[in-house]
Amino acid sequence: MHTTRKSILSFTSYLVIGLVLTACSAAEGLTSGTSESTPTVSAAQSACPVTEGEWTVHPEDSAIPGTPAFGYYIINPDRSIWAGASWFGDEGYPLRAGEEGNKVGWFRPAGADLVITGHRLDGDAPPLEAEASCCYPTRFQASGLYFPTEGCWEINAKAADSELTFVVWVQP
Repeated sequence: MHTTRKSILSFTSYLVIGLVLTACSAAEGLTSGTSESTPTVSAAQSACPVTEGEWTVHPEDSAIPGTPAFGYYIINPDRSIWAGASWFGDEGYPLRAGEEGNKVGWFRPAGADLVITGHRLDGDAPPLEAEASCCYPTRFQASGLYFPTEGCWEINAKAADSELTFVVWVQP
């Protein structure tokens, strides 16, 4: 019986020490302001003047089935060019550098050719590559954007006499 009591006390001591160490580690993480689940923002990213998206309903377009839905969009002042900004918001899909590219939907003057260019603001990099096929007859236009590097990028889109310029942060 004496051995069993000793074993229980040893086990309990180890359990209490383990809980105390775990609690201290958790408290240290809270007081230091770091957490594995909280993404950190680099100085370069915080210096990037990212254009804010607008939470609004997109224009009606026969190319998109169903009722127009809310989403984040970057919109020029006369509202003739819109860029679907799915990279904003809690459920956003961040823009990524690399060969896989990023799908971006646009609304522009119906039938106008959409020309998209971009360059990195915070360092040297080859220019943005954009694929925007021709001949979409309605306002909607799909595109693929390929950023060669991460960083702060300025995007410019032109269609007919309309233009939209905005800044985004691209992750690795």
